[in-house]
Amino acid sequence: MAKLFSSFRLGLLATLASSLLMSACSREPEADERAADQPPYAAVARGRVDVEGGLVRVGAAVDGTVMRVSVRDGDQVKKGQPLIELNPAAAQLAVDAAEAELRQAQAQERVLRSRLPGLKQRAQRLAEAAAGGAVDGQAADDARNAVAQSEAEAAASQAAVDVARQKLRAAQWTLERQQVRAPIDGEVVGLEVQVGNAVAAQTELLRLLPKRRLIVRAEVNEAYVAALKQGMQAEIVMEATPGSAPIPARLERIGSVFQLMAPSDDPQERISRRGVECLLSLDNPDKLRVGQRVLVRFLP
Repeated sequence: MAKLFSSFRLGLLATLASSLLMSACSREPEADERAADQPPYAAVARGRVDVEGGLVRVGAAVDGTVMRVSVRDGDQVKKGQPLIELNPAAAQLAVDAAEAELRQAQAQERVLRSRLPGLKQRAQRLAEAAAGGAVDGQAADDARNAVAQSEAEAAASQAAVDVARQKLRAAQWTLERQQVRAPIDGEVVGLEVQVGNAVAAQTELLRLLPKRRLIVRAEVNEAYVAALKQGMQAEIVMEATPGSAPIPARLERIGSVFQLMAPSDDPQERISRRGVECLLSLDNPDKLRVGQRVLVRFLP
């Protein structure tokens, strides 16, 4: 009976050990699979693709009416290339008037200057005659005063010439600004005017995508900022196609100022909506476009 009980105990222990071993083996792949599904990212943030320095907004420097549009969306342009021309009629009239005013001021200045040699000669002769007693001293004084007055009038006329010249330069500047030119090399991505539109100074007429590198601006929640380090690697995934292959990136700059973040659907991020803007460079930006929304995963 004792032997039978001992055999029963040994069999029961063997059965329990086998069950525990099988249970542990069945749980290990599940744990490994969960670990593989959740890679250890230092932080995850939403971001958007941008171009270094941002899009260039080209506006009108003066008021006017659009007379000609020389480009379309998607056109590649060079620095200095004419893009839009405003009607130059009013500006040309201002230039013509300024030129006429300058000519008038110059003519007046020449007349006054031409009188000075004769007045000075007469004053010299009267001064010598007054010294010899041939004429009274009052005549010599009047002659000197006439010279001084003529010199003052000539100086005033010279100032008038300078003012007229500045007016002409201002009118010419306005005429030149009727031609809106490309400030840099780039691509037209936002043409917002057409012929006949009346525009005011500083009105945005179009946007240019400059030929500069693409970057990613990511908003990182303040809870994860401490885990970031400049130079750390990251992965960029497009929000529209989360299953696509990630694009390698590098953290170039961590913002120094906390700011309010855009609303998020993540309940963890709603705890604190403050964060910093981080800038990342891209190794292969060919698949991305400016303004595209992406997911940024920072690797430890």
